[in-house]
Amino acid sequence: MAGGKKKKKPASNPARGFATTSTPSKPKADAVNVEQEEAPPKDLPSIVDKQPGETAQGTVPVTGEAAPSGKGLTPEEFERQLEESELQVLVEKHAQKSKRDAIRQQTRLETDRRVLRSQAENLNTRKWLPLELMEEILDLVKDDGRYGQALESTASKQLSEEELTIRLWTLQQSLVGTGFVENKVSQAMQYVLDICDKIGGGNKDTIWGMEEALDWLARECPREELPDYEKGHKKPVSMVKYQSGIPFASGTNTPRLEPDTRHMNGTKYDGGNLPQTGKRHEQVKKVNTVDYDSDIDPDDLLPVYLETRTKLFELQTPSPKTALLRPNGRNSTQSSPVKSGADPESAKLLRKIKRIEDDVLFDKYLADQQWEIQRIKLERDAAARRNVVDIAQESADSQESETLVDSDDEVSREAAKIGAALLEETDSDDDGAVAELFASLPVNEVDPLTGKSTTVVNGNDGIKVTIRDFGKWTGVNPARVLEEACRSRDSSAKLYYTLVSDTSYSNRHCLRITWSKTQDPLASDPPPEIKYNFSAKTQEFTMISVSTPDTKQSESYIATIALFLIFGSSAKEDKVFLRLPANWRDLWTEYAERKKAKIEETDRAAVREFRDMVRKKQDQEEEDGILIHGAFRNRGTPRAQELNENGLDKSLRSQLAPEAYQSIWAEKSSTSSYQHMLRSRMQLPMWGFKEVVLSAIDREQVVIVCGETGCGKSTQVPAFILEHQLSQGKPCKIYCTEPRRISAISLARRVSEELGERKNDLGTSRSLVGYAIRLESNTSKETRLVYATTGIVMRMLEGSNDLKDITHIVLDEVHERTIDSDFLLIVLRKLMIRRPDLKVILMSATVDAERFSKYLHGAPVLNVPGRTFPVNVQYLEDAVELTGYSVSDNGSQEKYEDLDDEVDIPKEGLSEAAKVENTKTLRGYSAKTRIMVSSMDEYRIEFELITQLIAKIATDDRLSMYSKAILVFLPGIAEIRQLNDMIVGNPYFSSSCCLPCTAPGIRKIVLATNIAETGITIPDVTCVIDTGKHREMRRVHPALFDERRQLSRLLETFISKANAKQRRGRAGRVQEGLCFHLFTKYRHDELMADQQTPELLRLSLQDLAIRVKICKLGGIEETLSQALDPPSTKNIRRAIDALIDVRALTAGEDLTPLGIQLARLPLDVFLGKLILLGSIFKCLDAVVTIAAILSSKSPFSAPFGSRAQADTVRLAFRRGDSDLLTVYNAYLAWKRVCITGGQEYQFCRKNFLSPQTLSNIEDLKGQLVVCLVDSGFLPLTELERISLNRTRFSSKRRQFFDIPQRANANSDNDIITSSVIAWSFYPKLLIRDGKGFRNCANNQSISLHPSSVNKGHHELKWLSYYHIMQAKHLRFYNAHETTAVQEFAITLLCGDVRCDMFSGVFILDGNRARFAVSDWKAMLVIKTLRARLRDILTRSFKNPGKPLTSQQQKWMEVWQKIFSQEFKDK
Repeated sequence: MAGGKKKKKPASNPARGFATTSTPSKPKADAVNVEQEEAPPKDLPSIVDKQPGETAQGTVPVTGEAAPSGKGLTPEEFERQLEESELQVLVEKHAQKSKRDAIRQQTRLETDRRVLRSQAENLNTRKWLPLELMEEILDLVKDDGRYGQALESTASKQLSEEELTIRLWTLQQSLVGTGFVENKVSQAMQYVLDICDKIGGGNKDTIWGMEEALDWLARECPREELPDYEKGHKKPVSMVKYQSGIPFASGTNTPRLEPDTRHMNGTKYDGGNLPQTGKRHEQVKKVNTVDYDSDIDPDDLLPVYLETRTKLFELQTPSPKTALLRPNGRNSTQSSPVKSGADPESAKLLRKIKRIEDDVLFDKYLADQQWEIQRIKLERDAAARRNVVDIAQESADSQESETLVDSDDEVSREAAKIGAALLEETDSDDDGAVAELFASLPVNEVDPLTGKSTTVVNGNDGIKVTIRDFGKWTGVNPARVLEEACRSRDSSAKLYYTLVSDTSYSNRHCLRITWSKTQDPLASDPPPEIKYNFSAKTQEFTMISVSTPDTKQSESYIATIALFLIFGSSAKEDKVFLRLPANWRDLWTEYAERKKAKIEETDRAAVREFRDMVRKKQDQEEEDGILIHGAFRNRGTPRAQELNENGLDKSLRSQLAPEAYQSIWAEKSSTSSYQHMLRSRMQLPMWGFKEVVLSAIDREQVVIVCGETGCGKSTQVPAFILEHQLSQGKPCKIYCTEPRRISAISLARRVSEELGERKNDLGTSRSLVGYAIRLESNTSKETRLVYATTGIVMRMLEGSNDLKDITHIVLDEVHERTIDSDFLLIVLRKLMIRRPDLKVILMSATVDAERFSKYLHGAPVLNVPGRTFPVNVQYLEDAVELTGYSVSDNGSQEKYEDLDDEVDIPKEGLSEAAKVENTKTLRGYSAKTRIMVSSMDEYRIEFELITQLIAKIATDDRLSMYSKAILVFLPGIAEIRQLNDMIVGNPYFSSSCCLPCTAPGIRKIVLATNIAETGITIPDVTCVIDTGKHREMRRVHPALFDERRQLSRLLETFISKANAKQRRGRAGRVQEGLCFHLFTKYRHDELMADQQTPELLRLSLQDLAIRVKICKLGGIEETLSQALDPPSTKNIRRAIDALIDVRALTAGEDLTPLGIQLARLPLDVFLGKLILLGSIFKCLDAVVTIAAILSSKSPFSAPFGSRAQADTVRLAFRRGDSDLLTVYNAYLAWKRVCITGGQEYQFCRKNFLSPQTLSNIEDLKGQLVVCLVDSGFLPLTELERISLNRTRFSSKRRQFFDIPQRANANSDNDIITSSVIAWSFYPKLLIRDGKGFRNCANNQSISLHPSSVNKGHHELKWLSYYHIMQAKHLRFYNAHETTAVQEFAITLLCGDVRCDMFSGVFILDGNRARFAVSDWKAMLVIKTLRARLRDILTRSFKNPGKPLTSQQQKWMEVWQKIFSQEFKDK
């Protein structure tokens, strides 16, 4: 039965000479023990374990019917089979996706390298990173890697063993595929595994662990093992494995090297085509060093070729004795060009032949035709010299070609005939030769495992050749299929078949394919029975250990193998095998299954390796975790109990009995000083409403108190609450917010005095009253009433403790609508829901009470009348009429313009209709007054007019009753100083510094800003002179700049009608008053706004957006939309975008450590970041001065008509290719003049500088320094604090505070300062684009402002800027405050950078900028330095003032060395 089946098989494919395997269709569960193939005994022929088709498809390779049963396996073998089964399941589950991901990653890396480098700017790393510095940084990098400081982020979840194993496998395939050395890749895999807990999930462009592995390879591999960025990376020859051959050396004329037999799996070849030992391989390498002859003339190519082939033929022609021992001796010469040279002379001839064949002018076809004729002649001549043995051998070969060897008997008879003829002709009795001859005859071998029989023959070189018979077939010849497939890929491809051996029973062919196009190496290794050689345009396949009964099968066999190897791995071309006849399709399938089995075996080995690595790591972690858990067991419990007890004791101690509060109040109210002050308090209008206010507060959670200025609400309402709570024995903690520090201090002192406390008791344990302002908190644990600035209360809310210690919050001066007070209302409205016991009282002089009441859910409104007298109101025209003022009186005062004059908001000039209406209001005045008022610029402050007006009031008998105390409202400190100098210089007045009520005969003149409107009360003022101006922070008009960027600046603007009412009300507190508004009545009635615009609508919302996140109020847009006057959604979105750009918020709107610090600075976020970075990088004086300048305005100004001269003078201060450093240079020059006591006025006039602006800059600078000290970024000694306070509050000659050298060592280094400016202002970056610039943020074309010192300097490529504005009356945009910056600085700390290590490119925020470096080490150095500096910045933002670690200090020193180099081009 079995025999019958075996007879049917050869019908379709007779004499199939290979072993087969069988796999059960549905393996049972208990059959897993037979799935592992047993290794054959070592003494079996090597062909047994190399037969095609040994492994079939399935989960685990099995050997067939002869496989041993599971009962015969040892426990170790059974366990090994189970492990193989598990590995096979993993391979089948993940191999396809893993390899696909690896190939996709390789393609992505190569594509990115090619595309990114072609579009990137070249970074001159040799200039910035000299060799010595590079080595120092690389040592630091290795130290970081050694101590595990390379990664800070942590993965979101723990990976399973299986997932981690497959990810490592995918990563390993990707790295090997890109050409890295395998042993280095293995070490990189171990590193990635060690840090796997710190690796994120990757992204769509990069697989897991790739970035970390590339970093490790860049750090640990020598430069020669890393790809070349410029030339790309080609896989080294040593990385391409072939089992039966090695490639031709690329770029040389050597036709082939000896094959690499490291992967032959036990099959050893000796002599002939393959080497047996390493010595032979070394010998061939030495042969390769021989040079060729000089170049051959094209006409001599054919003769020289034939001559060389003839010499090679003569060298390789066998002697008669050799022919006796070689069964295929006749055809050995035909394969001579294919065979490796056995001696140096043959190798030299082979190289010469190869060189001629590679010549483009050489006609290979013609040469082959002529050589064939000549070869026949040479063989004929050789045959004549041979003995009769050769003739007998040829006769025997011709007879064998007509008869197939179908049985052992026929083979034996033929062999005996040949042997007898040989012995007869040669008369040889050499038994050794006969034995060798019979050893070369075909024999049948039976596989002991499978029982299959195969026909093999021992070659003369020791190679065991398997004879395979594929029978007859019909259809397209495989050679034809191969030729058409090659021509479809390359129309010039040529195929050459050479018969290597053609005995009657064993035929082998060699196939040589030449291409006109360079071909890629084979995707898979050739089988061991095939020798494969290749060069860029040549592929050669030779049958070594397999043959066929006839030449036709041999040719088809090698064609099918070549077809499989060349096209079988191509997804587009692998269907070509369908054209093959059935016999050869079976051969294709056989090799496909064999290839798959080998791949799966390799995959299982790889998965096993990585799984073992993962398990080893998990075992180590488990062991370490047990040790750590035991070491920390039972810790913390006693400490927690102790903390709970301490917290309970503290809460108990904070609560006093009601009798204690009542006794405190009784003690205070019984003092004589309290009774004395009580009588004066009862005179205030607020006293009459005490019970009404207290009952409303007890009844309602929110109460609104409206009272005119001077009614006593700021002092009395908080005092009423304090007295009421204490008298009833109730605990209380009252906070009263004030917009200004001076108000908080003066009110706290006044209330403390009214409670009968002594002068120095304020803020001590003897007082119930204290105050809290920035940098100063004058309170104690006994304090029950605290006057604090609004910012302090906002800071308390950041602690998110719901203000649990506070019982009452009083918001004073809410009518000013500051950004802090409006935001505080948002927070309190939410807080009152959680704290129903919290009482909120709003107080204001002028307020739209109904709007506030509606906003606070119908809160009651209490109106308290003021104590005021009528005020006589006069306007600008009245002042001019009274004084007779004319322009000639002010002839010495020149009219100046700012050089950067596009910054201020445009002036609202009167239209023609408005001028007509204005003229109508002046009909009752003299012609001189009408002309003068019409010609005056209301935006200017006429200091001479104010001086004359004060003198007129003091000397005119009709007005002398108003002259006892005169209050002048001015916009700022610079105007106050200027007017003070003019008054002191006037003979009518003498200096006096006395605010209390003056004695008879003494006149008091007070110069003040808008703080005197409501913030402080001057009791005896009888006359007010109002310039109608104040300074406020405003966004620059949106039509003048890039709307996506918000810019706030301190600008001088007109006040509102409500402000004007408050100001003139200050003159009617003690008697009938007089007020002069220095603007026309028409402007007051028609042009002025009714109320001041809330700051929430005119300021950048960046600060508030940060505070929303700090206070954890929810979404920014949602929270700010709940304001009393909510800003537009567009402005909120702009603020958020700006915060994301400056890295104060993440893309998900989460707060960063930088954002927390920026919230504490009274600056635009870009300027806030500037001074923070300046403090870290030690250029503090320069950046603080620049921030003050940008918060104010440029000090450069010029009289009309002198603009060109002023620009020339400005260029004399040019420094560091920067407008900002130029202004800073001018500021330093002014500062030196002031310190040395020089002529300040003359210096400023000569250099077109404004002394008032410079004074403002110095004042702002002092405030910013205080903010830095407060935030901890600038620690000061006690002496330095004293010096700072003396500088800020000294009323004598101006003093300057010198920033300590430890924080200011780099202010003189223009490269560092410019870099810090660029890092802070990013993404405000310009790149040279033709004659102009392009904005990196939006690709907008930009020009430089004409006043820029960089105008016309075309060598500058990169510029940072502060803002962009549209040119007046033109459509193009100008960049202001530009600063040149180096590419290296941009790469180092600007924005978020993706460091593409494989491409050698830094990509800045997507594609805003790209920078390419020259080598891997430089890439690694910059990337690591950037990461370490980021870590230092984060640490500094989280813990201001905290010293750096020793390793971080080393990185800062390296940074300092890089940026302190002396560059030749600087």
